[in-house]
Amino acid sequence: MKEPLKKFWKNHWKPVIAVIVLTILVVGIVVYNNWDSKNNPVEVVADTGMIGANISEEPQITEEITSAVVEKSTVTENATKEVTEAASVIESKPTVKPEVEDKNNTKPNNEDSNEKGTTEKQSEEPEATSTTMPTVNPVQENKYVPISEGWKASETAKGDITSAQKADIDSMIESWKSRTMSDTELKEKIVSYLEEQGIECMEVSVTSKGYALYDALPEVDLRDGGNLYSFVGTYSTGKQNPDGTNKTVCYNWSAFVF
Repeated sequence: MKEPLKKFWKNHWKPVIAVIVLTILVVGIVVYNNWDSKNNPVEVVADTGMIGANISEEPQITEEITSAVVEKSTVTENATKEVTEAASVIESKPTVKPEVEDKNNTKPNNEDSNEKGTTEKQSEEPEATSTTMPTVNPVQENKYVPISEGWKASETAKGDITSAQKADIDSMIESWKSRTMSDTELKEKIVSYLEEQGIECMEVSVTSKGYALYDALPEVDLRDGGNLYSFVGTYSTGKQNPDGTNKTVCYNWSAFVF
């Protein structure tokens, strides 16, 4: 009951106060006019010489004020009627009692039936067991990384020649390694140089076609004093063996002067 009245007052408090104030003003005016009309009678004397009659005149505003009071009272009655109806509606609403949970946690019949149906469906469906083993590609797992391309091992050594003569031959070897001359051209150039220097030699061997497969960099150990001149170098192509083995295709280059 209190909530509807609070809601009505919150929404219509201004009109209600206005009606009350206006009602008080109208009642005061009416009482004042009645009291004034009784104390101050108006004598109206006709031209015919008849006896003056006491006439009490009521102002015209009385009718207008009375109609306004009637209208405001009607509004007040309607508002009161709405509040009464709202209160009756609230009182007529049935009280909903909260459901009391069972101490034994007993589930409703529909939930039991749903769980039973779900259990039956799960029992009917066969268990999907994954028997597929993950495929492991041994090539990808143990992928071989070839030796990077380029010269990997290179050494020179001299025998019965001077260091200056060795430096000249080293310069020829570098040109040969950069492929500016062939194996035959290098051999002829070394023979010609030794003849100019007055150095006798028995043989000059030059090759850059020594095909080899390595899974690790080879070690080169040349010592001075063996031959007149020796060079050994290994060049990696950076490519894996075409047969698929974990080895890198390389070439052994060599130049020996006996």
